[in-house]
This record gives sequence, structure tokens and C-alpha cells, in this order.
Amino acid sequence: MRSYTAGTVRIQHLAIAIGCAGLLLSGCGQVTVPMGSNDVDTPTIITGSITSSTDVAYSDISEEDRDLIASHLDEIETELAKGSVSPATSLPWLNALSGNSGTVTSIDTGIFGETGCVNFKTTANTIAGIKLYAGTACRDITQRFAVTSLTVSDA
Repeated sequence: MRSYTAGTVRIQHLAIAIGCAGLLLSGCGQVTVPMGSNDVDTPTIITGSITSSTDVAYSDISEEDRDLIASHLDEIETELAKGSVSPATSLPWLNALSGNSGTVTSIDTGIFGETGCVNFKTTANTIAGIKLYAGTACRDITQRFAVTSLTVSDA
């Protein structure tokens, strides 16, 4: 009797090798065309996100500007601890490097005793224009103020 299993094993190995080579090389010849466009060079953006007021605030007011605002709050720390800061208190700030400027107003010390945080409003005159922002500054590990939240506020 003759057995043909040896022949089929070789053919199966050859078929598997050809299949793997085809899979590996198929990625090299792939061409994609964006949906809704016949422009192959510039793909269409299909997804995106809606910007929030926080995103706008953090893109308008740089990290250096937020540090300046926090340092101005550090300057009146004694008044904050006493609770003697009036809502009419205003702290002007200016970033000499970027040219951005503004005024911190409406400092609310209601939660300062419990959390070490203050709520405030600030104007900012940036390249994007003049806007009003609402923010919160809290003490960090070094007991200095840091702006922890900032959003575009309605006037």
C-alpha cells in the first residue's frame, strides 16, 4: 500500500507559506481614499471635538500668565487669611514677555479657611481679545497659590 500523506504535508506547508507571504505583502500595496472626497492627497477630517470654555481659557491664558495671577494672590495672602479682602479688591497683572495683561477681581474667600482655595474673576487682554474668566486658585504643596481651574465666564 502506498501512503500519500507525505505529499499533502508538503503541499500544505507550501500553501501556508504562500498565504503568509500574501498577508505580509498585502499591506504594502494598500491604497485608501478618504470618504466623501476624491482628493487622495488631503484626507477629510471625519472626527473632531467641541471645545469647552476650559480649553479656550487654557489656550488663551498661558502657564506664565496663570503663574503671575497666582503670585499676585500670594502677595495678598495675609489679607486672605484674615478674611479682610473685599470683593472690590483688584490686582492688575502684566506678562512682560507675552504682552498679556489683566486684572484679578471678585476674590471670594468663602472656602479659603476650609480648603486653602479662593475663587476669582480675571480679565485678560490677549491676542485673542479681551475676555472675562472665572477661576480657582489653591495652595500647592509649597503653600503657594496655583491656578487650578480657569474657564471663560459670561460678562
